[in-house]
Amino acid sequence: MKKIVFVFVLIQSCLFAQTNVDSILNYIKTIDADSLKYKALVSLSEYYSDESPEKSISYLEEAKLIALALKNNAFIANVTNDLGNNNYYIGNFEKSIKNYLESMAANEILKNTRGVANMMNNIASVFVEQGSYKKSLEYNFNALKIREENLANGTGKKDEVGMSLGNIGRAYYYMNDYDKAMMYYNKSLKISEETGNKKRTALMYNNIGSVYAEKGIYDKALDYFNKTFSIQYELGNKQMQALSLNNIAEVYYKKNEYKYAIDFYNKALVIAKELGAKDDIKTSYDGLHSCYSDLKDYENAHRYLLLYREIKDSIFNEENSAQLNEMLTKFESDKKQKEIELLQKDNEVHAVFRNSLAVVCILILIVALLLYNRNKVKQKANVDLSKKNKNIEEKNKLIELQNYELSLKNKEITDSIKYAKRLQLAILPPDTQVKRLLPNSFVLYKPKDIVSGDFYWVEQWGTKTLVAAADCTGHGVPGAFMSIVGNNLLQQAVNIYGLSNPNLILNDLNKNISKILHQSEEASSVKDGMDIALLAIDYTNLKLQYSGAYNPLWIIRDNSLIEITGDKHPVGAFVGEELKLFRNNDFDLKLGDTLYIFTDGYADQFGGEKGKKFKYKSLKDLLLSSQDKSMDEQKIILELQFNRWKGNLEQIDDVCIIGIRI
Repeated sequence: MKKIVFVFVLIQSCLFAQTNVDSILNYIKTIDADSLKYKALVSLSEYYSDESPEKSISYLEEAKLIALALKNNAFIANVTNDLGNNNYYIGNFEKSIKNYLESMAANEILKNTRGVANMMNNIASVFVEQGSYKKSLEYNFNALKIREENLANGTGKKDEVGMSLGNIGRAYYYMNDYDKAMMYYNKSLKISEETGNKKRTALMYNNIGSVYAEKGIYDKALDYFNKTFSIQYELGNKQMQALSLNNIAEVYYKKNEYKYAIDFYNKALVIAKELGAKDDIKTSYDGLHSCYSDLKDYENAHRYLLLYREIKDSIFNEENSAQLNEMLTKFESDKKQKEIELLQKDNEVHAVFRNSLAVVCILILIVALLLYNRNKVKQKANVDLSKKNKNIEEKNKLIELQNYELSLKNKEITDSIKYAKRLQLAILPPDTQVKRLLPNSFVLYKPKDIVSGDFYWVEQWGTKTLVAAADCTGHGVPGAFMSIVGNNLLQQAVNIYGLSNPNLILNDLNKNISKILHQSEEASSVKDGMDIALLAIDYTNLKLQYSGAYNPLWIIRDNSLIEITGDKHPVGAFVGEELKLFRNNDFDLKLGDTLYIFTDGYADQFGGEKGKKFKYKSLKDLLLSSQDKSMDEQKIILELQFNRWKGNLEQIDDVCIIGIRI
């Protein structure tokens, strides 16, 4: 409603009758006052912020240029904050942080300490999304310090202090430091209750309940989840009611009180269906499937499993279709625009060339007439020389034109590959999913080129968490195409065919890659396929299943490394002989075990003083020496060592390493 009122007032004040976006755009072209143009652009960005964040960003970038030209720090602070929010929304975290830092700098010039603290809070939220919890804590603590000082001198709000305390608690929660998380959640809760902020009070109750659930103190967890539900019911927030009921059901499930768990999952399901909240519906179906499975009521278990798969596939298809359609539409639009610009520039170059040639010819004719009577021999020599100069000039212009066209085509190809990178990144599991399913883990992913032939995959199926690290044939664009094929076939094997044993998944992958790529003896010179390590981890029973194509599994236990090798044949690469089957390896896990799966890019990297390969033995030694470090610290150690080893040499292959601590 606020957006509509703002646009209406803006247009009315400028004597416009139409209220559509085109009229605002036309109006902007006629405005002389930069401040009015800035406000109009910001208004347009707000209009598009939900349906087309990228278009919203383009208007904000225009508004930012005006704000910089005006040297208006208030405008700069606001527009860069809006840019940060939009980039955060589309997952462009690097740009988001840059925008927030720009806004923070402008707020510092304005001596607006509340604005500075808000930007620190926003930057901390980005670091949480990236899994950089220590950096998140650093910014949250700085924001807290400013907000406490503002509160003390009467320029701040107590609720802002409560927000920072809650955010600090969240970072500690993701770091599995539940005692510190609980301490800060309780501090935030106390302030929220004092200020009467019911929304944050309910949020803190929920977060405290989650800590108790993680620590296995289920009665306390139920108490806080029930408090959360009561407030959400009072506030009329049905989506949060469904979330709370699912949380309560999950605790009862962990207590093996299946009757109560089923009751609360069904209550959550009623609300979620009313809202059309597919994520909550999926959670309820998954929980009901687990309950009935444990009760050995296989008829109901199967029924809810089918419903769970159906809703999960629906969410997956909607999200991917929307994302891919948006990216492909923009790709086609930009491509056509570039073709038009290239054609226009080509015509301009030809016109300049023709005009220049005409001028040169006229000059040559005048010179020839002036010299004709004086010396015919000299005239002939000059004409010959002019022709040679003309040929050289034409060749130079042709070379310049070809170089220009080549640079444009190179830029077009590079831009296309950059869009392909966005498409490829869309298939990778988001950081939030990885941290949710593998809370104590890291993923080191370093493509050699813009797009990668390596990919990683994380999925939940029943009590099993499935994890894969794969290396497709080649790297760059060919490898990226293979990675998309491989990822889709993994999703199909699990979510459509219901396979959860790693060897069965790889057998299905093997068969379908050969079928999709039409591999046969006649085409044996083209061996498309992948090396892969695939795990199925059952955290509840501490059981592990592994199957691999060349890529091994390393398990570090009590400072000793256990290596489980995969089968010595790839997935795909079929050359006319019978498809080979993959073995399943079962392993009993212990708390404290650390698992590693990887592709060959890290060990094969050339570097060091003698330019040799890093090798697997060096990688083993590096991992063994860093076992006392957290998984986040291990990732940093691996990345620093890789960069030190590589030095100024080129990265020769894609790199992917996944580490998981049990």
